[in-house]
Amino acid sequence: MIDVYKEKQIAGFRLPSTKAQIRTTAHEISDIIYEKLIGVRGAFATRIAYITVNKERDGKKTYTLQIADADGYGPQVLLESPEPLLSPSWSPDGKKLAYVSFEGKNSAILVQDIKTGKRDKVAANRGINSAPAWSPDGSRLAMTLSKDGNTEIYIMHLASRSLQRITRNNAIDTEPNWSSDGKKLAFTSDRGGSPQIYEISVLGDGKAKRLTFEGTYNARPRYSSDGNFLTMVTGTKGVYRIAILDLRNDYFDILTRTRLDESPSFAPNDHMIIYTTTGARGTALAAVSADGQVHQRLELQDGEVREPAWGPFLPRR
Repeated sequence: MIDVYKEKQIAGFRLPSTKAQIRTTAHEISDIIYEKLIGVRGAFATRIAYITVNKERDGKKTYTLQIADADGYGPQVLLESPEPLLSPSWSPDGKKLAYVSFEGKNSAILVQDIKTGKRDKVAANRGINSAPAWSPDGSRLAMTLSKDGNTEIYIMHLASRSLQRITRNNAIDTEPNWSSDGKKLAFTSDRGGSPQIYEISVLGDGKAKRLTFEGTYNARPRYSSDGNFLTMVTGTKGVYRIAILDLRNDYFDILTRTRLDESPSFAPNDHMIIYTTTGARGTALAAVSADGQVHQRLELQDGEVREPAWGPFLPRR
């Protein structure tokens, strides 16, 4: 890669590749170019996970858990089920997915090894078991449980399977997400009368701080990797869009222009956000830049697409 004005080489790499690896190699080249020009590691060679729902002629539905390249190509089915699958969440090393399954006619949280397919049921209490989220060090899962009667946020220490209760409130507390330093959780709660985003320390006194005040509905928070931003779904008068909150100055910005957008997830470099959007052509994956300037629609998946999660950076070759 040459800067023609400075007459200087910016980058030069040799990447071995086979015919089967050519798309991956092209993504790696794009990452190199992006980083040299922008100064931020590119996320083209990363992966996404999502749920698809296909409705058969007899009315029955088939749910699949899939992963694919960040641009939606090369989908790989990890699990197929006649019962709902929800909330995929990547482990920090990109080797496992936690998700919710209703295969036992009741919600349960499972962790699945992507390479081997081995599954481990980590939470199957009476009532709600939902919204798993990996801690940055991979040792814990935050989750929503109603085993004690009310819907609360808990942390499971995976080595011991011990549970730590985080919230104690009569409202519905759900959809936890870890800050990058592992010290805080953002979550959705209706304790103020409508769904809003709150933040709570995982080691503190249990007091939650409300973060959102724009609109009548804010839910499904996701931190950026640098901890400076939250993306979420914001809604008012039946219109739901993807928004971003700058935690440093409380600046709130709506990024999308469509009417039914859900499930945002940051790319590992924080420059893009993937989400689902529903319109006349059905539900599909879409992406928007964190500044709202670039919009992209991915229509490579069969069936209705739900709950995308952008995976971590993969090891470099």
